[in-house]
Amino acid sequence: MLRLQTIVILAACSIAVAFGQNRAAPSSGAPPDQTEPPPPVQVSNEVMLGRVDRKTMPVYPDEAMKKGIQGDVVFRIEVDETGKITSSTPVDGDPMLVAASTDALRTFHFRPYLVNGMAVKVKSQLGFRFAVKKSANGANGRVECIASLPDQP
Repeated sequence: MLRLQTIVILAACSIAVAFGQNRAAPSSGAPPDQTEPPPPVQVSNEVMLGRVDRKTMPVYPDEAMKKGIQGDVVFRIEVDETGKITSSTPVDGDPMLVAASTDALRTFHFRPYLVNGMAVKVKSQLGFRFAVKKSANGANGRVECIASLPDQP
């Protein structure tokens, strides 16, 4: 009988220790209330253009218009949880048009991107198309956002 009581007591102690280990801090070593923020979410430029809250389009540089310089300017951007561009890296474009576009990007602001109801950082691309139309009266320049960009690494 004493042997049975000893076995029951040992089993109860083992179960208590097992429950106590499950309540310990996570094995990652970080305290439970200091979790790392999730990595930025990759979002297409079409989605980002739909989330623009405010923007100023680039001003076509006079010198570029006179020289007939035109084409696309593409940036890789990172946007924080508030919708502000925190990083922009030119991927393609003429240097004069890139400079004009960089100035305009500073004015862009987006509605926060939500994942499971929480605002997250975003990586995307943004581009501008510069087009020149020459006529007898001089040159006319037009700038528009590029609606669809292929994903670039």
